Amino acid sequence: MISAETANESLKKIENLDLILNKLSVHYSEVKKIAISREDIFDAIFLSLKDKFEWEYPLDFWDLEIKYEEAKNIISNFDFKTVLFKIATDEDIIPKDLLTHYKVKIKSKGLIWLIHKNDADPFPSLPHAHEYNSGIKLDFKNGNCYRKKELIFTIKKKDLLEIRKQASKNFDLPDLQY
Repeated sequence: MISAETANESLKKIENLDLILNKLSVHYSEVKKIAISREDIFDAIFLSLKDKFEWEYPLDFWDLEIKYEEAKNIISNFDFKTVLFKIATDEDIIPKDLLTHYKVKIKSKGLIWLIHKNDADPFPSLPHAHEYNSGIKLDFKNGNCYRKKELIFTIKKKDLLEIRKQASKNFDLPDLQY
């Protein structure tokens, strides 16, 4: 059981992060001249720091201790197309047993893929996609799906082509090698 002091510290950390997300949403909406929600800011910070801190799940973000200016600098060159143009797919394109690593079940009809154009780690392709909640990376060349750098599954060619079709509206994709 956690102490009241530990619970209070955790709550203060979450409130601070929430305030930072809100302020950055206002700031970047004004700077970029497009609506950027606090969720978009959350996604941008998470994607920018996930490799550095070896985060696998979005909820790992809430352990972050950061100041406003530091967070602002981290995403100052972030390409917001990454979070603004999400691709939704049916969740059955990946076996259910590979998706059991959810820390929170999010009500959705499918999977949400975020395209990472300028990822610090260009593995497995440049760009590649992240299935947001499971930490799975999708190689746009061949449909291979990875957790960390371990190949765990290959989606069907038909599903890869549909994802590529949606992604190609906003991103240059590598040649298909399926």
